[in-house]
Amino acid sequence: MGSRWLCILACTVALLCTLVPFAHAAVMSIDYGTEWFKVGLIKPGMPLDVALNKDSKRKTQSVVTIRHDERIYGGDAISLAGRFPHLTYSNLKSIIAKKYDDPLAQEFRRRYINNMIVDNERDMPVFIHNETTQLSIEELIAYQFQNAKHQASVTAGEKVKDCVITVTPFANQFERQAILDAAELAGLNVLTLMHDETAVALNYAVNREIGKSAENHIFYDMGAGSTVASIVTFSNVETKDGKISKTAPQLEVRGVGFDRTLGGHELDVRLQQLLIAGFMKANGNRVSTDIKTSSGAMTRLMKEANRVKQILSANTETMASIESLHEGIDFKLKVTRAELEDICKDLIARVRNPLQTALDTANMTVDDIQSVVLVGGGVRVPSVQKQLMDLVGAQKIAKNVNADEAAVLGAAFRGASLSNQFRLSKQISIKDVTLFPIEVSYKPENKGKEAKTAVDTTLFNKFDNIGTRKIMTFNRVNDFEFDLSYGKNSAAGVDGIAKVKVTGLTEAMKKHKDDIKASEIPPKVRISIELSNSGLVSVPEATLQIGKLTFKEKVKSFFGGKDSKDAEAEKKDEEAKQKNETAKADGSNDAKNNTAAEEAKESVSITKIPLAVEFIPTGLAPLSEKDKAIAKKRIAELDALDTRKKLREESRNALETFVYKVQDFLYNDVVELVATESDIEKFRERLSEVSDWIYDEGEHADTPVFTSKLKELQLIEQPIQHRVREYNERDNNIHLVDSTIKLAREFVANISQVAEDLRYHTEEELDGLLTAAEKLEDWMAEKVAAQKKLANTDDPVLVTSHVVDRAQTVKEHLLKLMSKKKPKVPKKTPEVPKNDTEKEQNVSNEDSEKTQQETTESETPAATSEEHEHDEL
Repeated sequence: MGSRWLCILACTVALLCTLVPFAHAAVMSIDYGTEWFKVGLIKPGMPLDVALNKDSKRKTQSVVTIRHDERIYGGDAISLAGRFPHLTYSNLKSIIAKKYDDPLAQEFRRRYINNMIVDNERDMPVFIHNETTQLSIEELIAYQFQNAKHQASVTAGEKVKDCVITVTPFANQFERQAILDAAELAGLNVLTLMHDETAVALNYAVNREIGKSAENHIFYDMGAGSTVASIVTFSNVETKDGKISKTAPQLEVRGVGFDRTLGGHELDVRLQQLLIAGFMKANGNRVSTDIKTSSGAMTRLMKEANRVKQILSANTETMASIESLHEGIDFKLKVTRAELEDICKDLIARVRNPLQTALDTANMTVDDIQSVVLVGGGVRVPSVQKQLMDLVGAQKIAKNVNADEAAVLGAAFRGASLSNQFRLSKQISIKDVTLFPIEVSYKPENKGKEAKTAVDTTLFNKFDNIGTRKIMTFNRVNDFEFDLSYGKNSAAGVDGIAKVKVTGLTEAMKKHKDDIKASEIPPKVRISIELSNSGLVSVPEATLQIGKLTFKEKVKSFFGGKDSKDAEAEKKDEEAKQKNETAKADGSNDAKNNTAAEEAKESVSITKIPLAVEFIPTGLAPLSEKDKAIAKKRIAELDALDTRKKLREESRNALETFVYKVQDFLYNDVVELVATESDIEKFRERLSEVSDWIYDEGEHADTPVFTSKLKELQLIEQPIQHRVREYNERDNNIHLVDSTIKLAREFVANISQVAEDLRYHTEEELDGLLTAAEKLEDWMAEKVAAQKKLANTDDPVLVTSHVVDRAQTVKEHLLKLMSKKKPKVPKKTPEVPKNDTEKEQNVSNEDSEKTQQETTESETPAATSEEHEHDEL
């Protein structure tokens, strides 16, 4: 099913993508999960696919071990976790952008042995790795992003930087910013962040034709750390490009439900506790310490718990088994699916909640849904599927997407649509939402004095579209500030987002006071607040706007002329003055508002003065520029160490490979002919010495030492290789010269058979070819004679490179003559006959000449023979 689906996807993307001719840059995606991450890649000339890691796997564990300044990833890190748990970092996504006392951070400290402390400046967790190194969560994730970037670059055959990274839809401002900071440290250019389930939905839409009527599908995603259910409506919408109308597919997120802590990893933890209890029950009287005190044993039990859970997804029972688990004691325990479901029954009871919440928020019922698409590793658990089937019916449960790879492939396709390296003939528009309302809190200003009580305004409501910008208008005369925060009880995990300071207003009001007095329209401060496609709130600009009435409006005002529109505008302006501040959405579709705006533009001249905006995060402190600089420096140093290690490994492997290859080579029969027995024996001894050195002192040697030893052995090997090669090629060289000389002489002989008046090669040219052939023959006879006098162990005088050069001289001479074209004989212009008798005579003469020419040509086979020889050569 997976391979068939992948073929369909590859073909679809190939049809949709028309590549820019000059583009050569690839785009990658990272589906970063609590337990695993996947890397997607799309490149001009390559189909959309998953980039393999160094073990040729399609997904990699989200784990990094740092030992002796070496970063080890994925499966290799998991293998080391049992021996070096304090140097191995996993499950980092669960604590990204969390305070030190957050329940998830506290749970992390209970489960893992890493030395976590509080960063007093940020009130967030950091790890003390060793005496000199302190690592932030962002830096550790950046290491894994670097590994993902390396996978994509190796697959693409070029450096890849542009990427799309998936995040959970309930990620708040600081969790999203932390992912972006980690990507920056890793040297990635993030085109956008994308919600996991939206990426799956896009992948779903790419492979299907959307019908005339809208379809509603639920994407239920249970990963290792959390569960999300998103309702997405697929439809075809009509868009206008100027006067041209066209229909394009669209996916719109209608409702979302989630559970932050319901995931497959929690099942692993419960199962690990079951195994712990089983071990202590069987061996409590044989061990001197509780197994929980052994970090290595706990790590191995967690790995075994994950394996057992996967087996129980397809079987009703299995055996957990670990050799020498604790204090040298082997461990075996039978585990049944019923036991797993019993210890996780409270978790299983929460499975329905995200799906039901999504239905409620979208104001839909199960009948409105066409299918429930299962995504993520957690949905493989039979009891999870049973809960969902009981809620929506078995017939609506769909398993027609690749649960592991749908998100990463959808995100890569999104990256292609955003990158200027690709042009898509078919665009799929996306309407995604924010799960948390965003409020603006400010203190109004009246006659230059700020009120004591703040006013709260909801700027972005729950389930408003992301990728939008709104404008707030303030009646202000002095510098001011306001707060951005998530709405109360929003479940965002934090309340505050940022404090925004607007400066330069006081100074601008003084500088332009004359313009303001003359304007007859109160000045206003307009502030743009953006909710980006990545789900981040920002304040890109603020301006002071001074309006001046046009001459037409001044005359109208002087004579007291007011129409209904003017009166309405004056009334609204008065209301605005009383409230002091108003907020409105930019780009409203209300036709009346648009008309009023156009009329305002015609009647008022606007002067815009830019103001300074300072965006100060308040909920949590993101990674500072100072901390980023320190992390980037450390990453650069580790990268340099990785490069040196790679070069060392390559030089070591080259030396080791050479030793094995030459040891086999010395047993070749020809080697025994061209090298003395003593030379061969000495060489074997030297190879044996180097081989022993590689596995002894060589374990700590540097690249130059390996390179030096390789060059030393190559100097010994090269003369022997040269003699072997020349010995094997000697007969071929002699045959090459003989055939070249023969070909040249046959060519001259064939030309000599042609009548002199039909030849177009001169005697000098033919003699020159024969002379060149004779010289080659004499030279070859001399070299053959000299070679026979030498022993096979001597350096040969008849060398292939010399033979090829000499023979090539004759071949080029021959080819030059053979490619010489026959000169064209100019045609005589026939005289115009004076009468019919002359015409008949001329025709008779022409026929006679034609017959004679045909007879002559048929009697000269030499020319045909010459052409035949040319074709053979």
